Amino acid sequence: MKAACIQMNISLCSKHENLERALSLAEEAISRGAELLVFPEVFSTGFCYDHIEEVAETVSGPTLEALRAFSREYDCILAGSMIEKIDRNEKDTVSLEKKAPSQYNLGFCIESGKLAGIRRKVQLYGSEKEYFAAGDSIAPIRLKKYGLSLGLIVCNELRYPEVARKLALEGADLLVSVADMPDFYIYPWRIMSLSRAIENQLPHIACTRVGKDKYSTYPGGSFIADGWGRILAEAEKKECVLIGEIDLDEAKEIRQTGSIFEGRRPDLY
Repeated sequence: MKAACIQMNISLCSKHENLERALSLAEEAISRGAELLVFPEVFSTGFCYDHIEEVAETVSGPTLEALRAFSREYDCILAGSMIEKIDRNEKDTVSLEKKAPSQYNLGFCIESGKLAGIRRKVQLYGSEKEYFAAGDSIAPIRLKKYGLSLGLIVCNELRYPEVARKLALEGADLLVSVADMPDFYIYPWRIMSLSRAIENQLPHIACTRVGKDKYSTYPGGSFIADGWGRILAEAEKKECVLIGEIDLDEAKEIRQTGSIFEGRRPDLY
């Protein structure tokens, strides 16, 4: 299966511009044979805190609708993250206290035009906690294509090995992480991304952004690795479409070779 990371520059708060750029790069990925396309964290807006209530959307909003249309046209899988507006009418939503944030950092996966699943970021970082409510569930997203289960990880969740491990234990066939990784943390991010692949014996598509905004600079370095941690494809420090071939049969063999899951001691840890 060919996978693509859309390592793009993100213009802060410029939703229309970012979406156009993302779809243009996605078309390039499709032309190169990609079936699974991954966008960076909050790819359509960046961390647009100054206008967050204006840019936030529900899952039925125009951003995901545009992605659903693209996915339907090209019969592909899309994954990423966006700023979600909380529907206060939902019975199972977060606390309705006045001080509760009105947004989620929403991880999503779309398959062949339909929303296959969502994952609201559970491990928020720094100032995110002021603007986002934390998600409360971790589970793989089931896909029809190849019978895959996708383990979606949103940026800071990589720092918590338990997130990837829970996804793996519940049947994820590959890990997909979406990030907005600044220059000062790019080295730890790379090590953690490879570690999550190796310790769970799963392929990992680790997709981050490039560019610069008022918060930081973003050096890119997205990559696709197999379950041994071998790099299959790696991006440089510029906007690009990174393509990598994931051998799904080999991925199964890796999981079955000296599986660490059989040797786990949950009675001790």
